[in-house]
Amino acid sequence: PAASYALRFTTAIYGEGRVELVPAYLLLAEANLGILKYRQAEEYLTLANWAVLKTPSCSNALRSQLRRNFGRLYASQGKYEEALRQLADDVYYSSLMVGPEHIDTSGGYFQLGNVFYSMNKIENALAVYDKVVDIWYKCVTQLLSPEGAQLPPLGDAKGAEGIEVLTQIRKRREECVGTGNIATGESNYILGLLSQYLGQLPKAVEHMRLALAIYEKQLGLDHRSTRDVAASLAALDGGGVAHPPEEA
Repeated sequence: PAASYALRFTTAIYGEGRVELVPAYLLLAEANLGILKYRQAEEYLTLANWAVLKTPSCSNALRSQLRRNFGRLYASQGKYEEALRQLADDVYYSSLMVGPEHIDTSGGYFQLGNVFYSMNKIENALAVYDKVVDIWYKCVTQLLSPEGAQLPPLGDAKGAEGIEVLTQIRKRREECVGTGNIATGESNYILGLLSQYLGQLPKAVEHMRLALAIYEKQLGLDHRSTRDVAASLAALDGGGVAHPPEEA
């Protein structure tokens, strides 16, 4: 409803087929994708694509969002090869805008991983998921560092998106490599760090306890990574502020 109103409003101001309508088209496409109305979603994406094609100066941000939604649409329809092409373009445009290691770009990697998973290319999927986790880990540890106050805040919406993405990756890792694998422990750890940043301290403690149990079993008590997780958990349990782990 809000997106429909926005589309009517911007159409009244700018006229049909203008690039200014693309954000509303994308919102409507995403809404229809969410309720599995693929034909309606494709109609809005086609309108958005036509407006973008007519506007060479269109921002890379809009191009990235458009390709990501086309990728999601084609993946939902089982058109996996076309979905991969669209998502590769998404990552390209997002990288031009904010860089290949930015959390905004990681959303494209995540969708690529989902397509590989649907194609039963598990190794490819896990490799791309590793990239997503690494990007979020670097982002959150920077935000939790003493210098983090100087960085732009993450925002509740982006934080919630991160929790959702990382939770889905943890589920896939549990299915593919096991609940006690170090990769699953890593997922729990980054979920704990992100929950800590978002002020969700009980969830942060829960995730970190799960992570620590896996790290201790797989790496031993004296491993540096185990000590990092233990220190983060101890700071949370004690009400202190955990310092980010050192870079490897």
